[in-house]
Amino acid sequence: MLIMMPFPDINLDLIRCFLTVVESGGFTQASTRLHVTQSGITLKIKRLEEQLKCRLFRRTVKPLELSHEGEIVLGYGRRLLDLNQEMVERVAKPKKDGALRLGVVDHFGPQLLPMWLAEFRESFPNVKIVSDIGMTHELLKDLEDDKFDLVIASAGYTAMGEYKLAPSIEETHLQKETLLWVHAENSRIDPSKDPLPLVMFGTKCRFRPIALEALQKAGRTWEIVYVGGSLNSVQTAVEADLGLSVLSPLSLAQGIAIAHKGSRLPKLPTADLAIYSRKTPSHPAAQRLTAFLAASVAAWEADYRSSGRARAQRVRSS
Repeated sequence: MLIMMPFPDINLDLIRCFLTVVESGGFTQASTRLHVTQSGITLKIKRLEEQLKCRLFRRTVKPLELSHEGEIVLGYGRRLLDLNQEMVERVAKPKKDGALRLGVVDHFGPQLLPMWLAEFRESFPNVKIVSDIGMTHELLKDLEDDKFDLVIASAGYTAMGEYKLAPSIEETHLQKETLLWVHAENSRIDPSKDPLPLVMFGTKCRFRPIALEALQKAGRTWEIVYVGGSLNSVQTAVEADLGLSVLSPLSLAQGIAIAHKGSRLPKLPTADLAIYSRKTPSHPAAQRLTAFLAASVAAWEADYRSSGRARAQRVRSS
């Protein structure tokens, strides 16, 4: 009698990791998107290959290329994740009003986010989205307390150990924000002179210590002339030419200009944003909205980089 050896049950987390490596073009890029170390990505792929008893990538080829077996797993992998999502959506029970509750840091795309959500609703008209804004530590606490289904917030709090995520919460990389020195259009402030007048968010905003530390390392002195409690108040103060501030490209508004490089202002590091959710989704559309927002931000960043290169070429040719 022939005894069939049981086939292994494949962990969907390993499949998701494999698909991310393929779609992002490499282990390093997947590490950034999944917010997992590169060695962690490598380990997951190795575990999946051990379960399937085959190589998924041709390791000697660059750029990364799938093996024959990898091509097969790619097709089935997408179907597996789609079926998993479909199952969750059919059996998961949303809150009484059926709304997906979204918490967002104040500075994240105030002009673009509503447009993205409207586009999402075109594809999923039955999904009602209720959003609110707040600071990162408050939003994460509210997510743990089941007041939100998804939260868009700074990833630095977890990376720097300032906030410890509950085991039930997972983090998905959304964006590596470029930080910019900004001032009013036609500003009368000379950004090369000290003390530099600053318009800042409150002490709990991550942009503030980043800006002040960069100025300190550059040997600059400053004076905080206005503290805003919201993005709108900071934008208004900058437009009124009270001082310079630090914003991300998604937070720029009419009447605000980016400071030119020859103004003695120090270069600023990037700041990570992430989408936080429960490992077991609390709303059936949570994973779809997460994937949609990640794709929307990636498309916007590609357009922004492309327009930036075009501006630089125009400057060089003039």
